[in-house]
Amino acid sequence: MLAAGDGGRLGPHTETTPKPLVDLHGKPLAGYTLDALRACGVEEVVVVTGYREEQVVAGLAAHRNGWPELRFVSNPAFHEGASYSLRAAREAAGDEPFLLVMSDHLLSHGLLAALLDAAAAAPWRTFVATDFAAKEPRYADEATRVCTDGGARVTAIGKHLAACAGFDTGAFWVDPSAWAAIDRAPADCELSALLRPLVEDRALFAADVSGHFWYDVDTVEDLETASALLAADALVAGEGTGCGAAR
Repeated sequence: MLAAGDGGRLGPHTETTPKPLVDLHGKPLAGYTLDALRACGVEEVVVVTGYREEQVVAGLAAHRNGWPELRFVSNPAFHEGASYSLRAAREAAGDEPFLLVMSDHLLSHGLLAALLDAAAAAPWRTFVATDFAAKEPRYADEATRVCTDGGARVTAIGKHLAACAGFDTGAFWVDPSAWAAIDRAPADCELSALLRPLVEDRALFAADVSGHFWYDVDTVEDLETASALLAADALVAGEGTGCGAAR
């Protein structure tokens, strides 16, 4: 779980509180995905910290409610691209495939289960959990898009790819063979750029998670929308409904 960023686009919410701990109906933002990971049977989560990392460690420990065991690794270059956070977790990831999730994405149990089902069928592949449902323009303009070859193989990933129908939900299944491609990416880059060598190698695949709830919280407006969705029990009741299409 990448949780190192300073969440600057959330304005006053993250001036003294790290983004993973921003409160949403009595639970830290990262807690919703930790709940979903627990429901999927995940037993251990490595959390990459950076901004106000002591608060993140203490805050998640204080809120732990049956979550998987949490281990923490530090990314001192947290002001740089997400590439530093993923590479900081390399030793902890070891030689096994692993789930990669973002602490600022609300991910439902159903979405993660769909990703794990795809990985179970082809565990040697690296997958991005991809939502092919239509999105409102405001969200589509902000989201990272995924293009495929008409099947599961990803042909492009990044923002402002107008012809791409899929959206990166912020969850991945990473096979250890992916590290060789990741090593070819720039030292300082965002996650989509880090994955482009995999695309070039025809080694990144889309796991279709359409219809399952997720929401990426980047801005104050996103936080307000996420709060409204949760107030309506969207994270639970919204599985398989239009709620997941919001983001």
